[in-house]
Order: sequence, then C-alpha cells, then structure tokens
Amino acid sequence: MTDANKLQQIQEKFRRRRLDERGFLAKLKKYAGKIGKPAAKQLYALYFLLKSKSTPTRSKLIIVGALVYFLSPIDSIPDLMGPLGFSDDLAVIALVYAQLKNLLTDDIVQQAKTAADKLFGE
Repeated sequence: MTDANKLQQIQEKFRRRRLDERGFLAKLKKYAGKIGKPAAKQLYALYFLLKSKSTPTRSKLIIVGALVYFLSPIDSIPDLMGPLGFSDDLAVIALVYAQLKNLLTDDIVQQAKTAADKLFGE
C-alpha cells in the first residue's frame, strides 16, 4: 500500500470519528485562549501545510498524527485540566512543527499568522 493510500484510509477513519477538519477548527477556536497565540499559529501552520499539494505524503502523515493527538480526548494529560492539560498536546505540535519547519513557505506562514490574528480578534 502506498503512502498516499495510507493517508487516504487514515483520513476516512478520522472523518467517521469526527476527528476531521471541522472538529480541528472547532477545538482550536474553543481552546485558543488556553493554548495561546503562538501555539495556535503553529497549529494553523501545520494545518495549512497539510492542505498544501506540495507537502510530501510522509510529512502529511506526521502532521495528521500530531493534529489527531491535539483533537483526541484521550491523551497523556487530559485537556480538561486547563492549561496544564494541553502541555502534552503542545509538546507534540512543537516537535512536529520544528521537524517540518523547512517545508513552510512564506505563504503558509502568512496564512497561519492571518488565521491566528483573526482567531484572537486582531
């Protein structure tokens, strides 16, 4: 099975569990104040990188894993514990962001900044 087929299967499974784009954007909006603007900007950057046609499939698989970890109610530290509850999620996001930073184009960085500014009412 090719990487593209794996990605497609994973995305379909997540859609059925409501771990999809809509769920991601809703959770990001709901918890933006708790995670802060820099983390929101990184999440948006990964999101736009995932949607980019030029992003390699393997990188997309890594991004999907990180974003699903953010979405999942089951993780190392429950999100209901306030800001501390997101520390594990943010660590995963920061790690993936750092690993894939070289793939970020100026356009994706600007899209992420604009989306985060809008989310925070700026």
